[in-house]
This record gives sequence, structure tokens and C-alpha cells, in this order.
Amino acid sequence: MSIRSVEFRTCPCGNKRAYEDERAAEKALGRAQAMRHRAVDRKGSRRGLYRENRYYECDYGMWHLTAQSRAEYTGAAA
Repeated sequence: MSIRSVEFRTCPCGNKRAYEDERAAEKALGRAQAMRHRAVDRKGSRRGLYRENRYYECDYGMWHLTAQSRAEYTGAAA
């Protein structure tokens, strides 16, 4: 693992990257967004861009990144 990466593991809730605490998830989100933006700059288009925009806590107490907005989530959960 490189110095710049954020440590993660697989969560029991599914085959997802899981972060131990909210701070690690926040850091991973920033790094993921920066990585996507650099890729888009090289590509020259944002068409079809998958972009994580928030993190959430799962039932197992782990933190995950998601591209789903809070509005979409609350609409889906209702």
C-alpha cells in the first residue's frame, strides 16, 4: 500500500470497501474525487463520469463511499 492511500478492508455487509471511521472515509472521498478529476482532465470529457459524492455508515459500523445523493437515498429508503 502506498503512503498516499487510505487503509480499507472488505465489509461484511457486501463486497464493498469499508473504512474504519468517518475521518478515513472523508479522506478517501477527497482522494477518489481528485483521482476522478485528474482522469477527466486527461480524457477531456465528463461524459459517463462516476463520481463518489458522499460517505455513509452501514449497519456494521463501517463507512462506505457512494455516488448516490442524499436526496436519492432518502427517496429510495422511503
